[in-house]
Amino acid sequence: MKEKGYICRMNKSNYILLTLVAAVIALFFLGRWTGMSLGLRSEQVARHVHEAWCRTDDAHAADTTLRIDSLFREELKAAGLRRLRFRLDIVGIDSATVLRPTLRYYADYAPLVEAGRTYAIPTGDGQGIEARLLNLRAETLGTQLYYLLGTLAGFGLLGLGIFTQVGIIRRQDKLAQMREDFSYAMIHDMKSPLTTLLIGLRTLRSGRLDDKPEKKERHFEVLEQEAGHLLELTNRVLTLSKLESGRLILDLDEVELPPLVESLTRTFEAKATKPVRFHTDLQAETVYADKEYLKEALSNLIDNALKYSKPEGVEVTVASTRKNGYIHIRVRDNGIGIPLSAQRTIFDKFERVLPKGEGKKVSGFGLGLNYVMNVVREHGGYVGVESMPGRYSEFTVSLPERKEEENE
Repeated sequence: MKEKGYICRMNKSNYILLTLVAAVIALFFLGRWTGMSLGLRSEQVARHVHEAWCRTDDAHAADTTLRIDSLFREELKAAGLRRLRFRLDIVGIDSATVLRPTLRYYADYAPLVEAGRTYAIPTGDGQGIEARLLNLRAETLGTQLYYLLGTLAGFGLLGLGIFTQVGIIRRQDKLAQMREDFSYAMIHDMKSPLTTLLIGLRTLRSGRLDDKPEKKERHFEVLEQEAGHLLELTNRVLTLSKLESGRLILDLDEVELPPLVESLTRTFEAKATKPVRFHTDLQAETVYADKEYLKEALSNLIDNALKYSKPEGVEVTVASTRKNGYIHIRVRDNGIGIPLSAQRTIFDKFERVLPKGEGKKVSGFGLGLNYVMNVVREHGGYVGVESMPGRYSEFTVSLPERKEEENE
């Protein structure tokens, strides 16, 4: 299973690398395409300007009463060069003046247009008219700008897609690892009670305890406890699934806290593997909640208090108060505490704060506190934590009081 997950992550890593390489290649060709397009556009503009000036020359020669500036402007519009601005200059014609007969190939007039000029149209008396192109670059870059911006927008979307995809892959990897850890933890935690059940059943079936009723009854009690433990684990996972899908139905009623807390303390005192003392201070004796889910939530908090406690023992205080429209139920211990950096994440699913430097392992899936948080939220309440490493941890479950209209 681990090898398969490794291969999956390797494939995702290769996919990310392939996407980045593709983006680099695309950017390279974008640069080449843009450069080539601008070059082709410059050549095309030069040809259109020269051809428009030649047609203007022909039209003026056919009718000298027509204005050259109007003719040239119309020819430019016809060629699609609407943004090009120009002015007409009167120049003296001499040996250095460029005339139409001297321009026979593209190479002859391209440098002239590039310099922002046209050849001179003779008007008589040794003079001629030459067009000065004022914003030739606007026509060269203007059209390409739209394509360039569109291309950049496309690459922006590509970059956003890559960034999003990388984030999704990372979250998937993290979720896959969490699921793998969860599966391992669940199998590990279920293995012990299943082994106990199997051994106990074989012992009872062998008949070796038929003449020892006390030991036989004790075996039945152990088997019942282990079966209950397995059922508790299963119900917890199912409850979390219902909470996340919004299918959990609460059976709300007034719950008496003293007998509920007393039942929990007796249960944990009986199965505790280390010295434990419970203290209760229930100033608020009733709470409006689903009894079974509330009992399971408080059981999780007490169970954590025992798990994350010092070897020499633990003192657990369960208290309740009524304040600001809420019933606040506090579970406080004198255990190893929770670092401040972990207090923001301990309610996340599969999140566990393992004790450091004590050489011990703590069983569990990292579902307990997430279960508590979701159950309390489903009741319309909230849960908080206060802790000091090495001294104590205190969890507070706050549930809203029953409203007057609900009482009626």
